[in-house]
Amino acid sequence: MTKKERELRQLLKTKREAAEKAIEEGKNEEARSLMDEAKGIKNQIDLLIEARELDAPDTEERDFVPEKERKPQEDKEEQREFIATKEYRQAWFKVLTGKEDDLSQEERGMLQKVIKENRQLSAGSDKDGGYTVPEDISREILKSIHEMNTVRNLVTVVPKNTSYGNYTVRKGVAQKLYNTAEKEQIKELKNMEFDQITWNIKKFAGFLPISSELLDDSFLNFTREIIDWLSESALTTENDEIFYGKGDENVEGLLTNDKFKKIDAPDEVTIKFLRRVKNSIVQGYRRNAVWVMNTEAFETLANIEDKNGRGILAADPRNEDAFNLFGRPVHVYDEIVTDDETKTTQILFGDIKRCYRMFDRKRFEIKSTDVGADAFLTDQTYFRGIERFDGRIVDPEGVVIVEGLKVAEGEEVTP
Repeated sequence: MTKKERELRQLLKTKREAAEKAIEEGKNEEARSLMDEAKGIKNQIDLLIEARELDAPDTEERDFVPEKERKPQEDKEEQREFIATKEYRQAWFKVLTGKEDDLSQEERGMLQKVIKENRQLSAGSDKDGGYTVPEDISREILKSIHEMNTVRNLVTVVPKNTSYGNYTVRKGVAQKLYNTAEKEQIKELKNMEFDQITWNIKKFAGFLPISSELLDDSFLNFTREIIDWLSESALTTENDEIFYGKGDENVEGLLTNDKFKKIDAPDEVTIKFLRRVKNSIVQGYRRNAVWVMNTEAFETLANIEDKNGRGILAADPRNEDAFNLFGRPVHVYDEIVTDDETKTTQILFGDIKRCYRMFDRKRFEIKSTDVGADAFLTDQTYFRGIERFDGRIVDPEGVVIVEGLKVAEGEEVTP
């Protein structure tokens, strides 16, 4: 936070306190003037925050960094541009396949810039970080993730170029405006609230041993292996963290937070109960709401019939594998756990895209070694993959969790 932003925040606090005092004393005109001044100061603060998010601090510390010590934005734009070039992709392939001696001076310079930026994103050792995966390969990885059953399809993904910051969000649903005569004072809408969410990118990493024979293979085969590995690993990581993240310094989980409303399921789930779940959030959230459950919960609900003997899960005529419940889509994710002892699980219902943000660095990193651990003895190369993201609940009013839903016992198959 800059000195200017600290001063503005203090001034905003002073103006708000003065406005509240004026309201208590019945000085409405003075209060209105103070509130207008406060709104102007708030807008200045929002602009400073937005400008700060466009530029990453030139340090690993999280404290204030004077503007003169920061790198110009133009340098970062230039760096992001050359990651998309054919020259960078060739240099990246050489260094990962043990052909560093073939690197030109220009290629070494590009790789050094990338390593430096990625180390700045790491809160740990200077050795953290790796070579950013070329842009076209990163796009292939993200495309591959989206083609699978990814939680990215449930939430709103916000791309970020910095490691931490604030995000302004609107809470609540819109209501009607007041009928106001000419020259009559306009009334304030009480239903809308704005809040700031602090996000802090987390690093997730793992390694994969690859045989030396693959490194001698073509670039296309090598790239395909990397895409498959990183996309499958990222899918598993993202789904688990966004469903079951521990919050605080970790990703905030959809099913493990204490912000969403929770409803205990009865011993026997009925249509009446499920309708109550649907109506437990206000109509403005229900318009784009979805149901999220695992296969066992899906099978349990599929056995519920209405008074005419029809199942409550309605097949989507456009897609035989898609179903609706009370007109809203049902999404099945088997990352949602069923307790083995109690045979109970959870169901989500709500406008998750509106209520949850995934802050994504949108780029993957990778680094290799053929000397670490037992790589030398086994004639293998170890590849370390890194992904960075965070997840935060931005509006707790629009999602409800059904707890303790008893699922149907699986029938034993007789051989």
